[in-house]
Amino acid sequence: MCLICQKKRRETISLLETLGLLKQKHQTICEQCATQFASITLSCSGCGRQQEHNELCYDCCRWQNQGQLLLTHQALYVYNDAMHDYMQRYKFNGEYALRHVFNRQLIQAVQNIEIDLVVPIPVSQYTLLTRGFNQTLGLFEGLRYQQLLSVSQAKKTDQSRFNRQKRLTRAQPFVIANDISLSGQSVLLIDDVYTTGRTLYHAAELIYTLGAKNVKSLSLAR
Repeated sequence: MCLICQKKRRETISLLETLGLLKQKHQTICEQCATQFASITLSCSGCGRQQEHNELCYDCCRWQNQGQLLLTHQALYVYNDAMHDYMQRYKFNGEYALRHVFNRQLIQAVQNIEIDLVVPIPVSQYTLLTRGFNQTLGLFEGLRYQQLLSVSQAKKTDQSRFNRQKRLTRAQPFVIANDISLSGQSVLLIDDVYTTGRTLYHAAELIYTLGAKNVKSLSLAR
């Protein structure tokens, strides 16, 4: 059954899959629903924004001018209407089963990046109590990671309530939860959605203080 529309799916199995010569692909959503999501093809080399070339976009040039080391962010999908509806149901309505929809793609994307350590963006204790889960950990379920960061306040205001300017000027919301040495290591930050990049850059700033050689990031949508 499709996890998005709840309709029964018709799966076709190839001859090679029937003979056991090719591993069967386990699809979580139907073809009709899958076509509603737009994969990012050509993007900004700094933030993963879908565009017609891979040169740095205006936002990334601004980050550089502010002295930030770019994250060379990767995102799998454009944050279109279908992705907005998906995140609303998964993240805010609590349809936790939807974490499976993109899980394999996200795990594969991480495996394709040369890194030593994966660090998820944390949520506050208040969010864990009210929502019941960290949406990023759900999306990347099965992936090994280290929880090096935590939210400095008991209640972290939901970013969706902020406009772009307020997001960009927010104070550092995180603290180091596990003070270990990351000397010479490459770290991958994972999150659900890249909007302005401010959250990920806040996290990266702290990871660099632990001695990391470089910090990259990955999200489901941009």
